[in-house]
Amino acid sequence: MAIRNYIPIDTYDLPESFEYALDGTTYLFTVNYNDEGNFFTVDIDDQNGNVLRGERLVLNVPLFSSYYYEWLPTTPLVPMDESGQATYCGIQELGETVFLYEDTVNPDDIAAGTLPINGDIEGGLDDDS
Repeated sequence: MAIRNYIPIDTYDLPESFEYALDGTTYLFTVNYNDEGNFFTVDIDDQNGNVLRGERLVLNVPLFSSYYYEWLPTTPLVPMDESGQATYCGIQELGETVFLYEDTVNPDDIAAGTLPINGDIEGGLDDDS
């Protein structure tokens, strides 16, 4: 059972574009797959015309972490495998054991067994936060 909210990605229908709400803003995400290199990239657009293209999904590395644009979401989005099985974020892993999580869980809460959210939740437009 997942302990973080995740962004559902349909790896069988790529490229995939969808709206997703984070930090009070609705973003347009587009997920692409490079079959020669076996990796995924993410494009993000906000409602004001700001665009970032081709951010690669790397296991356990927050998306957009090397950019400092005020319009990007502040909630960390991290491709990770909460079970600890995966060592890569490719076509065999994404959507199976690796998911793009909203990494809002404090590691101390995990260790203490006190989690602030309900697990196995898809985040996004229905989010009231």
